[in-house]
Amino acid sequence: MFRIKELRKQCGMTQLQLAQKIGISREYLSAVENGHKYPSMALLIKISDILDTSVRDLLEDKLA
Repeated sequence: MFRIKELRKQCGMTQLQLAQKIGISREYLSAVENGHKYPSMALLIKISDILDTSVRDLLEDKLA
């Protein structure tokens, strides 16, 4: 559902590094990346800020 893993890897970050920067556990980030958990909008905003992208770009299915 989200492109977090793809964009995180493009930035050269590990799950642990990103999780620490946004204040969540690596396990929770893994669950989000694998579609087992759904992050809040506040968390998506934090992730997009760290990955220097927009929340919209985190979505797997981009809107036209």
